[in-house]
Amino acid sequence: MSTVIKIKRSETPNQIPGASALAVHELAMNVTDGKLYTKTSGNVVKEVGGAGAVSLQTVTDGGAVTDNDITLNGANLIFEGYQENAYETTITVAEPTGDRVITFPDADGDVAMLGDSLAFSIVFGS
Repeated sequence: MSTVIKIKRSETPNQIPGASALAVHELAMNVTDGKLYTKTSGNVVKEVGGAGAVSLQTVTDGGAVTDNDITLNGANLIFEGYQENAYETTITVAEPTGDRVITFPDADGDVAMLGDSLAFSIVFGS
C-alpha cells in the first residue's frame, strides 16, 4: 500500500504563505504559480527552486542570451556604474499615448541631451 504525502498548498495566484502559516523548514506550494516555499530558522518565508529563485546576475553570468523582448511594466532601467554609491543614471518612460519605437542606427557615438528635458539628440561620430 502506498502513502500519499501532501504539503500545504494554494491555488490562489500570487499567494505566498505567511510565516505564521509554516513551521521552520516546512514546505508549501502555490500550484497555480508553480512555486515552492519554505520558512527559514530566521522566520523568513523563501521561495525555493524554480525560476523565481534565479537572479538576472546568475543568468547573465552563465552567458545566457535571449531573442525574446523584455517588457518592463512601470519599471525603470537603473545604471549604478562601477562604484556603488548614491549616484545612478535612470532611464524611465512617461506613460505612452500610443506605440513608440526608438531605433538606434548602426553607428558609434554618444547620446547627447539638449537643455530641454523634452528634446534630445543622438549624435554619432568620432
